[in-house]
Amino acid sequence: MSDVKKTLERRSARVSAKSSKCKPADKSAKKTVLEMERMVSDAGLKRKQGGIDVNDSKKLIISVEGKISIAEEGQYVRLVPDSEITRAKINTFVNITETWNKLSQWLSPRQYEVVQGQPCIQPFMHLETLGWTGQVFHSTVMRLTNHSAMGDALWFQIGEDLGRFSINKFCLITGLNYIGSTHLPVVDSQLISRYFLTVRGVSRENLELQMSNAKFDNDDDAVKLSLLYIMFSIPLSNASAIKIDPKFFALVDDLDAFDVFPWGVLSWEATRAAICHTVDNRMSSKKRPLKKIYKVHYSLPGFPHALLVWAYETLPSIASKFTTKYEQAIPHMMSWTIVKNVKFDDVVAAFTTVGESQLKGFVLMPTEEELKNPWVARLFFKNPTAMPQLPPRKSSVPQPSTDTNSEWREFQTEIRG
Repeated sequence: MSDVKKTLERRSARVSAKSSKCKPADKSAKKTVLEMERMVSDAGLKRKQGGIDVNDSKKLIISVEGKISIAEEGQYVRLVPDSEITRAKINTFVNITETWNKLSQWLSPRQYEVVQGQPCIQPFMHLETLGWTGQVFHSTVMRLTNHSAMGDALWFQIGEDLGRFSINKFCLITGLNYIGSTHLPVVDSQLISRYFLTVRGVSRENLELQMSNAKFDNDDDAVKLSLLYIMFSIPLSNASAIKIDPKFFALVDDLDAFDVFPWGVLSWEATRAAICHTVDNRMSSKKRPLKKIYKVHYSLPGFPHALLVWAYETLPSIASKFTTKYEQAIPHMMSWTIVKNVKFDDVVAAFTTVGESQLKGFVLMPTEEELKNPWVARLFFKNPTAMPQLPPRKSSVPQPSTDTNSEWREFQTEIRG
């Protein structure tokens, strides 16, 4: 065993031992962040500073969790080389501004205010400036590596470095909850019985038609249908004709259970699958005979904006050319506004000139304030796969609202607290 490898293994053992002891609390959050930064520095994130030659046959990889591993060069292979990244037209099913504009037209002012007060949709308010830059997204996605042996995280090679896009970073960017089980029992939905009894499988298109008619039996139903519409228009976006699992209509009958449901897990899985599917399709298109690809066109479900924000957060040289950061907001996606009319050639040039001195080392760490959130702390310092069950439902079978004459239950307890 070489001296370099022995040194790295000793460092890995020390960092793992220290990482396992990190239990952030409100009073120690700042100390925890500093400890994480020190671990990154000590581990030699930059290979030259870590005593590893740039041309060495091994690569040092450190994730935001503070874990170090040594990977063979051949383990990470770019699936699409730079020479085959062509112009592309990329659409996303996410339309944040349109979603909120429609809701403001369909709902009464009081219903709209209650919808905005629901905790689960807070991350997606005031995101009108986030926008969408398809060329930057495309240039990032086309740098995906063959990472099948490395779990669910996505690895991108930019320049000579590897960046890891995982559920942890997706969590910090979107602010969605990731703690809890995604399993839902099969329960009859009163919403489907009242509004979609003649519909065979309810889609977002059906939701829009029902809500645009503004025919609600009560205010509660208006709020619940709106929450479903938001979830399947933004974090779980897809084509409008795609059917929505009826279990979610039963879930929203219990607003407390709906709010704590781990929507982040489903959004991450949908986004990750869309990214992998996009690259697979691009590779398949190269094998078609007698057909030269001049332009690629694809649409993305899930919430692909998260990868776009990740690229800006971890690649300052890219961010400085194509976006503006207002402040360090929580969640991270609220910090950015996108420059319009981005040209493909400018994006290619920007990615080509990314150098080691311009990288942040792909490290996206939680701030002191973010670590006060229990599920953020758990994802970064505890086992994120140990998911507890959802809290018990208030009733075994969700029931429609019956108390509609008491000032709408004191205006939904003053907008949910």
